[in-house]
Amino acid sequence: MKKKVAISITVIAILAISLYILSLPLLPEPEITTNPLNTELYLALASVGIEDAVVDITDERALIRYNLPENMSKESVNYYIMGAAATIAPNSSKIVIQVYENFTPVEEVVVSTEDVLTFMNETITHEEFEKRIEVRSLK
Repeated sequence: MKKKVAISITVIAILAISLYILSLPLLPEPEITTNPLNTELYLALASVGIEDAVVDITDERALIRYNLPENMSKESVNYYIMGAAATIAPNSSKIVIQVYENFTPVEEVVVSTEDVLTFMNETITHEEFEKRIEVRSLK
């Protein structure tokens, strides 16, 4: 008889604790906000066939990581990305492009956003602009 009473009390205690835990207010889920500049640049890349790119724009940098599509020139794609990133995010300090081929890292290109805008405005020559682009192998 004592065992039945002890088991009943244990079951009631477990139920009471469970109900108490379930009645506690839930923690609010953090609000996720997307950066509209990320979306705009991503769509600009997708419109020319650069799909599944990673885009993250901050004041410090515009980061673009992409897998080079077949039959596309890496240099041409990088120039397109530089121009699009500088136009969409002119307040980012620099543009960082990480190029992958067959989902393997190949190279990283870093350039000042100001230099890209200066080149686009034809204030500096192509040769001068190329000197300001840093290319580093990721192999």
